[in-house]
Amino acid sequence: MKRYILLLLISFCGAQFSSAKITLPAILGNNMVLQQKSKVNLWGMAQKSTKVSITTSWDNKEYSVISSSSGEWLVQVETPVGGGPYAIHITDGEEIKLSNILIGEVWLCSGQSNMGMRIKGNPGEPVEHALEELMEANPANNIRIANVKINGSVSPLFDCTTEWKECTPGTVADFSAAAYFFARYIQKALNVPVGIICSAWGGSKIEPWIKKEVFEQEFPGISLDALKKNYSEIEHPRSEPTLIYNAMIHPIRNYTIKGALWYQGEANREAPDLYKRLFPAMVKSWREEWKQGDFPFYYAQIAPFCYGGKRCDETEAAELRQVQLECLSIIPNTGIVVTADIGQASCIHPPKKKEVGQRFALWALAKAYGIEDIPCSGPIFKSFIVKNREIIIDFYYSESGLNSKDQQIAGFEIAGADNVFYPADAKLVEKKTKISVSSEKVLNPAKVRYAFRNFQPVDLFNNYGLPASPFKAD
Repeated sequence: MKRYILLLLISFCGAQFSSAKITLPAILGNNMVLQQKSKVNLWGMAQKSTKVSITTSWDNKEYSVISSSSGEWLVQVETPVGGGPYAIHITDGEEIKLSNILIGEVWLCSGQSNMGMRIKGNPGEPVEHALEELMEANPANNIRIANVKINGSVSPLFDCTTEWKECTPGTVADFSAAAYFFARYIQKALNVPVGIICSAWGGSKIEPWIKKEVFEQEFPGISLDALKKNYSEIEHPRSEPTLIYNAMIHPIRNYTIKGALWYQGEANREAPDLYKRLFPAMVKSWREEWKQGDFPFYYAQIAPFCYGGKRCDETEAAELRQVQLECLSIIPNTGIVVTADIGQASCIHPPKKKEVGQRFALWALAKAYGIEDIPCSGPIFKSFIVKNREIIIDFYYSESGLNSKDQQIAGFEIAGADNVFYPADAKLVEKKTKISVSSEKVLNPAKVRYAFRNFQPVDLFNNYGLPASPFKAD
């Protein structure tokens, strides 16, 4: 009798194993967008050492791969120019069909609450132009969106919770406003389908977005004790190293993308020097994870805001913005979205997300897609010289001229060697491509800064209405 029961158990287990189906990560599914004109990754789990076959409907080509001893498999398939809808058939004897797939441009959007803020806004915090976007949202826009559900983990996860969706008023309302506006602009400009993956967590520091090995190799002084705990015991997972990476980046690192957008920094404003090291390290590690070289990586400066309701004139946020500006010369193939003109003193989530999405799109269209004559940025500090008690400031991206919208140019301060800053008079010079600043109280100027406060209105733009970045220099 015992032998009979044992044989039944063995037979049952064998039947269960032999009938095991292929498992795909959630990021691979119906309605997804695959990067055009590329070799894109498809991956999953199957029985160990089993042949997995993939057939793509756009060219009827069959690919095959043998799963590893642990059942993992990954294969690259070639994609055509943008179009669709298409289907993918995946089988190890039992078939999975993925349908309604588009081929186009795919971008990953990540960061904290200003990236995660939805089109429908937050209570008491609206998004401008939300209503018109909802009225125009429909699948014919050829934009597909995927939200990665907020989660953390003490170890890297195979999968996350997400789903590709077509655009409807309901799905768009619950999607990142900055990311969606970006998608709308590049879809119109390129006339191809666009896929946007949003993986963001409000209030998160940068440390949780970075994998463990980076800290072990480059930042040994940062504690990884949280990774030794049960996740349920961790009080603030959005502040502890690696936890978000494990759950919200690691599971999608195989998904082929064109580039990434990043909007984060408020939570790190009290440690700008550390951020200057962490941010390039994070970008470098993500690029290594994706194995796509130095893919485009564009990021937004944190917007002006009076932290604590009273600290408008303090400078901790200005110092973080300065670090973000300096990272332009540290991180290759990147661009910065300046938000100096769209902040609100009393709201850390500015409603002008359309401007943020547009400015992300300008960088992408000009640099990632090489469209000529697209102005990718407003004026960015380049250098200065001292001439007869005046500081003459030169900018990148000022060739078309600078302007202050017929207002007096405010926000400049200069100092001598004593580091005491005084408000400076500013005027446009050299065919309005440079600025001269001076003060009667500074006889030998050596340092200059612009809009260097937590919150300070700005009025310096280029001829396309793109704002100059705050800065300090000596």
